[in-house]
Formats: sequence, structure tokens, C-alpha cells
Amino acid sequence: MLHTVSKSETVFSICQKYQITQKEIQQANPGLTAVLQVGTVVKIPERNSPANNIQIEKKTAENVQAEKVVEQKEKSTMVDPAAQSEFYYHKVLDKQTIYSISRQYGVSGDELFKYNPDLENGLKIGQVLKIPVDQKKNQEPELSESVVKYQVEKGETLFSLAARFGVEVGDIKRLNPSLLSRSLEAGETIVIPQKSVEVAVSEKETPVADSSENSGSRKAANCLPSSGKVNQKFKAGLLLPFHLSGNDRVDLSNLNKTQLLSKISPTAQSNSIVDTTIVQTGMNVDPKIEGFLEFYEGTLLAVDSLQRKGMNVELQVFDASSPAMVKALIQLDEFRDLNLIIGPIYPDLQEIVAPFAEKNRIPMVSPLSSAGSIEDKNSYYFKVNPSKEFLIEQSANYVEKQFSSKNFILLQSDDNSNSPEAKLAELSKQKLNGKSGDLFHEYDFKKQGVNTLKPLLNETGENVFVIQSDNEAQVSVAVTNLTGLAEHYDVILMGTSTLTKLKSIPTESYHRIRLRYLSPYFIDYNKPLVRRFVGQYREIFTTEPTQYSFQGFDVSYYFLSALFVYGSDFRSCISKYPMELTQTYFDFKKTASGTSGFMNHGLFVTAYERNYDVLNLGTVGGDK
Repeated sequence: MLHTVSKSETVFSICQKYQITQKEIQQANPGLTAVLQVGTVVKIPERNSPANNIQIEKKTAENVQAEKVVEQKEKSTMVDPAAQSEFYYHKVLDKQTIYSISRQYGVSGDELFKYNPDLENGLKIGQVLKIPVDQKKNQEPELSESVVKYQVEKGETLFSLAARFGVEVGDIKRLNPSLLSRSLEAGETIVIPQKSVEVAVSEKETPVADSSENSGSRKAANCLPSSGKVNQKFKAGLLLPFHLSGNDRVDLSNLNKTQLLSKISPTAQSNSIVDTTIVQTGMNVDPKIEGFLEFYEGTLLAVDSLQRKGMNVELQVFDASSPAMVKALIQLDEFRDLNLIIGPIYPDLQEIVAPFAEKNRIPMVSPLSSAGSIEDKNSYYFKVNPSKEFLIEQSANYVEKQFSSKNFILLQSDDNSNSPEAKLAELSKQKLNGKSGDLFHEYDFKKQGVNTLKPLLNETGENVFVIQSDNEAQVSVAVTNLTGLAEHYDVILMGTSTLTKLKSIPTESYHRIRLRYLSPYFIDYNKPLVRRFVGQYREIFTTEPTQYSFQGFDVSYYFLSALFVYGSDFRSCISKYPMELTQTYFDFKKTASGTSGFMNHGLFVTAYERNYDVLNLGTVGGDK
């Protein structure tokens, strides 16, 4: 049978309602996430409940029909294997037009109308279009000096192959047109531009850094993967605040996986609504370290994946919970032998490690914090999370680019805070005021009410709002009024991810007013890489991955693989190292010229849609 998720329902509560286990519901719904969206349709496995002998109702005609709709929706973003040689299938996103789609696939508007009669009623977001394949373009290129055949292995992506062979993703898609509408499949044969053969490793091998002393600078200058494979051993240090008992009194040393997990069990309690990490003695771990344990678990999966690809890497895990502990760590002999440092988490502790890393020429990664400015003065420092100032600047640039021709309303507030929302509103005002003419308005719900706003609204086009506050009470009033307006007008709320953390505002309200914001994170549970990661994480740790888990995997896999491909000094190559990851898009750039370090410029445009989808509308940030 099928169950439609209501407000506040969780996987646990649904299991309780139908007297089934979480394992059963996960098996029936492979892509189901721990955080359920309102309106999600969940398949409930049928069985007799031993607890009360209640027979779960059989599928009714209505359920069968609903299930078909769900299955059709799941297939809408994939190519139909039976028709793969004749059509691509394209799901329409916001802002797309018949013209833009026809240009994307190189077909005429008449062809789109021919195979999609529903277009006579207009183009709709979420609509699935059949795109005829140009059979001449779809034929396999004749092998010549310009291309070479390559058989795809499990786990490989377009991004990883592009980085490995030193070509652009677009070049691979151009030579393999079927990849315009689908992902790579293990075992299939594609063609790669021949120019990459000079720098690629032999088929089936993973590129590694040359072990010779002078080759590292050569590869860094050319940014080409090594064509040789040697058994070079790399050492990486992971510094996280575990607050392990006794570490402030004993000689500090590295902790490997077995040692750490002998003290801490990441297994969740099965009889609790909330997953709880516990010490094996039964005492609860301080909740503030649970996220760091989940980050560590993601790192373990990254290390395991790279070891399977042939990387000889040793992960040393250090408990970095206080300045005294961190100062003691950098005195250890094994710390000087590291090729990569991930952590510490907090900027004050990073200030201790950063000079050591620079002096010893060890790349150092700030995996979570966006605070501090070490990257401005340390060329070995990498900041994964962009600064708040950069995030606001890019958000305002997005407003200017996307909404300068739209009806724009800045909602004023008597809250004079330095909140992200206030800064975004002020910067957006600077960029739009005067440029948009009579399309730019300022309005105050508290002083003017909602009725006098209506004459300012566009009845046929989009009305874009920015709230000049993150005060929960004031945001709640604004969202309530906008939700009412959204019943009669096309409303978009531009903000920051801060709004989604306000607990009193229902998520469905953001869907009704189409919230948009820029963020370093976006998880698409339909991506094969994400689905594989979730499956492996469930199998090994018997719980659901969190944002920390995904971040641990992404950061560790990205930087360790850069170390693997380019050698110990990969800094000059990092900006040319694209990679598909689970929840992040890395685009590292120097923050200034000379001796500055690097900051990630990659941001996703997240959009809440009225059909309760949460979409990634693309990436922005940096010099594109």
C-alpha cells in the first residue's frame, strides 16, 4: 500500500503506525531519506503484524493507480532503455523555454511540438519532454587519431574521467550524445578524445603521483595526471574534537579506526526515535561531537574507496579538542610526516596548526567553518565553506542577474541587525535601485498592512521578495502574508539558508512562496553516487548519513584523490580539478595574488517549488 507523508511525520513514526521495521521500509523505498518531505509517497510493505495480528490492507485500485504515478515520476528523469536510441527525456526546470530547450538539444521547436502535443497548452515546470535523437549525431564516431575507446568501470563519473584524462566534460558528452540525458553506466564503452592518451594511465589503472623528487613540481606546473603507478604511501591527518576521556592526561598519539571505535560506537539505538551515539559503557556521548563522529564515518568510506582504487593511504586520526592538545600534537614526529591535514574544526585551533602546515609545506583543509581569514595569508590553506561575505555577495549578484527585469519588493523591517538577510537586502537594493526603474519597491507589512501592497504586484509575471531580517517573529509575519498572496500571484522569496532554520515556519510555506537561496550544499538523492553512498553507509554504520557524513566523504575523497593524482603539492592544480561529489561542488580559487590560500567558490542555487520538489537550479560563484 501507499502512504502520503503528513506534516511532522518521520520514518520512525510511520514504522510505528504500520507495525513494520525501518529496514523493511528502507528496502521498499531505496531512495528514502531520513528527513521526509510533506507529500512524499512512501511504499508500505504488506505483511501481518505479529504485534496485534492486524492484516495490512491490500492494494486497492486507487493505490495501484497512485503507485503507477509514483513509478512514472521516478522514471521521468531517466532515459527509457527501450527507446534510448530514439529519444532523450528532459524534465523542464524553472526559467527554461521551448527555445532554450531546443537549442540545448539541437532540435527545432516544430520537432518538440510534434513529439509533445501537450506543449500546445504551454510549457510547465516538471513536465517531461520527449526529445528526438539526431541519429547521425548519435552514431558512434569513427575511430581515428582523435578518439579512443574506453570501458567504464563501476563508480566512475564524467567528472572523474574528465579529470583523469585531462579533457572537458563537454568534450566527452559531445562524442557520446546519449550522455546528454543520462549518467555513465558501468561496463559501457564510450570514446575519449585522443589528445588525453598522452597523459592518461593505461586502461584500468588509477593515476598516482610520481615518487621522484623533481616530478612533483613538473606535474603541478602542467596539472596532468601521472602516467606511471608506484607504491607511494601517503599519510593524512584528521583532526576532530572528540573530547575523549583521558586525552588531557595521557601522551597524545594518533588514533586509527580500530582504536577510536573501540572507545566510541557509532551504532544507533534501535528503540529510540532520535539516533543516539553512545559509549560502549552505555553513557551518552556529548551531543556536540555526534556530527564530528558522522564526519569521521564519511571519511572512512572515502579512504576505503580510494584504497580500492589503488591508493596507498594511511589515515591518522587525532583528538583536537583544545589549544593545549593541538599544541602538543604538532610536536609529534608523526605529525611532521603528514602529506595532508584535514582540520582542526574551529578557527582558533586552526591558527595554531596553520603556521606549522605552511612551514612544513603540508596542505591544510578547513572542512566546516566559514569563519576566519587564514586563507588570505597562508598559501597552503584551503577553506571548504565560503565566507559569509562571499555568500551574500554572490546571492546579490544572482538577484541582479536573474531578477533585474522582474517586479522586485524589498520588505522593510525595524530590526537593524547585521543578519545575512539584512545584508542581502541592502546589497540587492544597491544593485537594483535605479536600474530596475518602476520595478523596484520597498514595503513594510507592519506599517502598511497587506492590502496596499496588491497594487504594486504584477498579476501576470513573477513578484520577487527579499525580507530585510532574520528575526523569527518578523519573518513569520512576512511569510504568512506572502503565502496568502501566493494564492493569486506568482511569488518568489529570495533569501539565505538561515530562513530554513527558523523552527516556527512550516516548510510547506516556503514551497508555496518558492524560496530560493545559494548554499555550498545540495544533496540529490536521485544521483547514483549519492544512492551508492547512502547504501554503503547504511550497511556499515546501520544508520542514515547526515550532512556531516556527506561532508566527511566529499572533503576527504576530493583532497586525498588530488594528493593521489598530482602529488604532495597539488595547489596549482586544484582549480582545474572538477569532481562529482555527494553534496558539494568544489571550485577553489586563490583569495588574492601572491602567497594567499584558497577558498571554495562553488555554490548551488536551491529552489523550493510549489509541487514540493527541492531543486538544484545550477551552480554559481567565482569566475565562470
